[in-house]
Amino acid sequence: MNTIVKGDDSMATDFDSLLPNLKEFSIPDTPFKVVDPTALPDGTRQAFDEFLTGSTLPQAFCAYSHDYSQFCKKVRNGEISIGS
Repeated sequence: MNTIVKGDDSMATDFDSLLPNLKEFSIPDTPFKVVDPTALPDGTRQAFDEFLTGSTLPQAFCAYSHDYSQFCKKVRNGEISIGS
């Protein structure tokens, strides 16, 4: 279950800390670039893990970069709420 960020007028600043840029990299036999989500803030990591439920890529150490981008977009659009 996702938790809600208690917001105010500085919500964009909150997004910057909740949704950090993750460096893309390649791993052999993987068709797309990946990112390492292990350094995400706890609330963000929990919400991202839930978002990835059913994903074909093991999410313990990496996730497809495009999945993280889609997750960030949904958070910014209010479709997914995160708590820290």
